[in-house]
Amino acid sequence: MTQFQFEHFLMQDGRLSLGKAALMLAMVANDLDDAIVAWLREHHVKSVITRAGGSGDNLKAKLLRNTFGAAEKSGLLRITPRNRYAIAKLVEEVIRSFDSPILEVAGGGLKIGLAIHKNDLSMGVCGNLGIPGMDVDYEVSVSRTLYHYLEE
Repeated sequence: MTQFQFEHFLMQDGRLSLGKAALMLAMVANDLDDAIVAWLREHHVKSVITRAGGSGDNLKAKLLRNTFGAAEKSGLLRITPRNRYAIAKLVEEVIRSFDSPILEVAGGGLKIGLAIHKNDLSMGVCGNLGIPGMDVDYEVSVSRTLYHYLEE
């Protein structure tokens, strides 16, 4: 994917959409992870990509832990109570968007993208959930953004 193509998808009304950037981080082919992170850096957006997999509550716990770990270990954001709450809030909203009783027995693999511009934080998740042994899978993709929230 060329720089023009990233720009084509991520620009909205003449500026970069942080929500689209986070979702693109979660959706891009694995071999383009470094390219999209570098492209976003050139546009003053800090970003990181991580993954989570498991089943039921284990998947939810890994989604939260891996998101925290990626944000903090990469230096994406400063570790403060407010910034940690922002991550927890986004993870909660993402889980709520695809949580259902079937998730208690379903497993899945999710790719997670986090993008920050100034005090704005966005999280995108894309992946598959399914019931083991039943060939019942569905794809989930969701993005959430908190504007003017992070502490610098």
